[in-house]
Amino acid sequence: MNCVYATDDNYAYLAGISIESLLKNNMEESEINIYILDDEISENNKIRLNAICDNYHREIHYINTKEFLSAIGQITTVSYNSENKISYTAYARLFIDRLLPLLEKVIYIDCDTLVVGKLHDLYEMKFPDEYALGMVADCTQREYIKSLEVSEEAIYYNSGIMLIDIQKWRNCNFTDSVLKHMKEVRGNYPLVDQDIINVCLNKYIYKIPLTYNVQSPNFMYYTYHSICSAYGLSEKNYYSAVDHSVAMDNPTIIHFSGSSFIRPWYYNSNHPLKELYMSYYKESLFYNEDFYEQNKYNAPLSATIRFIMYKVLPSNINGVISGLILKRWIQKMYLGENALWNRKNL
Repeated sequence: MNCVYATDDNYAYLAGISIESLLKNNMEESEINIYILDDEISENNKIRLNAICDNYHREIHYINTKEFLSAIGQITTVSYNSENKISYTAYARLFIDRLLPLLEKVIYIDCDTLVVGKLHDLYEMKFPDEYALGMVADCTQREYIKSLEVSEEAIYYNSGIMLIDIQKWRNCNFTDSVLKHMKEVRGNYPLVDQDIINVCLNKYIYKIPLTYNVQSPNFMYYTYHSICSAYGLSEKNYYSAVDHSVAMDNPTIIHFSGSSFIRPWYYNSNHPLKELYMSYYKESLFYNEDFYEQNKYNAPLSATIRFIMYKVLPSNINGVISGLILKRWIQKMYLGENALWNRKNL
């Protein structure tokens, strides 16, 4: 089993926590190889990552991404800016065939995750011939799709976990297609590589079960009716109520994405799964109590309001009200010539 992470030095500790959760919960696998798309990770952090893999008798490999990320920097001005950490690292996965030329298949996993279940079935999953990627549908507000060069009926996927057939990616020349689009059509997207993958490769993506990428908004709205109301989702562009229930009851990968909550590695986190996350974090070689206690997130007012609504309102009512607010916010931010994001970045 080949598993890929991409990180710079800022997120190396999160990669370490996720990697250890993966190794701990998949010990029965005969072979697990970890590949790090390395954006200038420090030697001290590499020592810790190496030790984690050594403890489980697994191989770890570092792939230098500097050349490829420098090329991206010439095409787009939009970096991944999360919690005041600016990075182009997320774009590295767009070069997966060139960075890992000897591999045929990998599971790509974002750093802000816990792998709490078995990955064997995901890794062995077979696609119909027309697909090259396996991804989970994202719970992005459907109004946002109107800002992209895709059909408004298209499924929008989350790029945090991807089962990638690298051989098909290579044969279809996806990397060149993506770069051509970024140069000739549009290079700046709000959700960086995730938007680009959805725009350029949407018809090649196979929808995999939600259990492999249960994102934080699912825990804020929790019920199927609430999550669908908040984000304008339906069975057609997301999952069925049964699929959602199965994933919520038994997630395989938990993805602490977005700004629904203050994320669980922060001292002041309000995430409902903080206790679970901390059970892995505190056992990690990366855990330092002084660093943890000083690592606080200054949440914007909007995040504070969302959390109050989550605590005070019944889930279904929260979903409906949030849906109205989110839809209006997206229209103002992303849609039309006078959209705030477009005026700044396009």
